[in-house]
Amino acid sequence: MRNGILALTLVGLLSSCTSVVNTVVKEPINPDLTSTPIGSDINDLKMDTFIGVNIKKADPALKKAHVNVHVYNSIVLLTGEVPTKELRVLAGDTARAYTGQRQVHNELQVRGNSSIVARTNDSLISAKVATKLTFDKEIKSSNIEVTAEDSVVYLMGRVRRINGEKATAIASQTSGVRSVVKVFEYVD
Repeated sequence: MRNGILALTLVGLLSSCTSVVNTVVKEPINPDLTSTPIGSDINDLKMDTFIGVNIKKADPALKKAHVNVHVYNSIVLLTGEVPTKELRVLAGDTARAYTGQRQVHNELQVRGNSSIVARTNDSLISAKVATKLTFDKEIKSSNIEVTAEDSVVYLMGRVRRINGEKATAIASQTSGVRSVVKVFEYVD
């Protein structure tokens, strides 16, 4: 009985929301294609953690390697350094084996781990680019994740092509940036 009353109350509230919005809005509502589905942030965080753990468990040498996992809307980006080509392939294969990922971009470099100074510089570059994107009026910066590795900026997110190109131009014109890699999911 109680569940029935609750269900009827919810139906009444939800149907009245439509009436209220219909009264307030003059034009038809179009969804924001660049926004991610509800819950995808939590799923991305979980995927980021689990893939990172799985990569470290795949081979003892990967525990000492510098592997960063970035996930945006179930698209995975691997950055950092590993000592061998075989470990690069293994890390990519491990990420691809994770159920739920839609695509893996393996940008791992085969070489020694970067220094603390280089990582600090990368953090500063990421912050500069993210700040510039935040203050650009045409770009919805909350839809773009910025990361840098060895002065290469990686841009991830769901964007319209024109906004992706503008974000790329802003990143490439930022001091200290060697190049920009686009890992965008385009909605148009």
